Amino acid sequence: IATLHDIFTSRLKDEVKQSVIAICGVLVDFPNLIELNLSDNAFGPLGAEAMSEFLSKHTGLQVLKLNNNGLGIHGGTTIASALIKCQAECEKQGKEPALHTIVCGRNRLENGAAPAFANAFAALKSLREVRMPQNGIRPEGIAELVNGLASNTKLAILDLQDNTFTHSGSAALASALPSWSALEHLNVGDCLLGPTGGRLVIEALEDRSTLKVVNLQYNEIEQDGAIALAKSLKTLKLLESLELNGNRFDAESNAVELIKAALSENDIDDDIIGSLSDMEEITDDEEEEESESEQSEEEEEEVKDTSAMDEDITRPKTASETLEDDLADLVSQMKKQLNV
Repeated sequence: IATLHDIFTSRLKDEVKQSVIAICGVLVDFPNLIELNLSDNAFGPLGAEAMSEFLSKHTGLQVLKLNNNGLGIHGGTTIASALIKCQAECEKQGKEPALHTIVCGRNRLENGAAPAFANAFAALKSLREVRMPQNGIRPEGIAELVNGLASNTKLAILDLQDNTFTHSGSAALASALPSWSALEHLNVGDCLLGPTGGRLVIEALEDRSTLKVVNLQYNEIEQDGAIALAKSLKTLKLLESLELNGNRFDAESNAVELIKAALSENDIDDDIIGSLSDMEEITDDEEEEESESEQSEEEEEEVKDTSAMDEDITRPKTASETLEDDLADLVSQMKKQLNV
């Protein structure tokens, strides 16, 4: 194991590149090296170029930690391309890729580096832990990443916190979730899943009974999403932590009571929910804007035959009115299912 994090503090860029080349040159002589940690070294794209040859040839590496290195799009693409070459080298040698953990957060990878990482993930098929928080990756890039990760059926830990999903990224994640039958830890906090995207992800959690840690904080999830979560929780009997703070439903609402009831049904203490002290209130103006946005984003899913209704309905219900009308029935149904 080579732990070399935070070792460059006051060197020029060219000096750092030469230093990384020298380090990797020495590491080549250690065929049994299984973990490399170069986090918190601001070597940027030049450092990525310096280590690319080593990464492309060292087929025994199991854990790669490159957190907070300032890689940017170019540096991230360079690293991902090296991993693809390493996979090809493994195939040439007739062995499975050893790499199972990638930590690459806070590197400004953005959408530009997402395709390369997606291709690397799809090629490796060996990943069990992927952490890529705070990279400025937007929905298109998120969709590519999770689609690439879908081929890694042993994935146990996925951390994409503080990137931007919205509906399309959430839909891609929901589609990929069934592929990860060993998933234990899912962190998509601060990812702007949105009301409909959040519900898609929540409903997909129902089939992931292995989950122990779920972070859904600050995602604009509303009451209908919270009610859907209560249903999904029925199968999550191993859950140890559930983060929901900062979403758009009342901490004292019936939806929260249903969530607690679902946990109780699984003999899980509701203390795992953590604080709900920063829940966000949705205003009427925001609700109208969201309703219009969701309609345009989901119009293919929401096509309805309204010809017969035109004569009977004088005014369409708002989303708020519809939720108010349906909530009592949903609460009643959920309580019956949970024997509350």
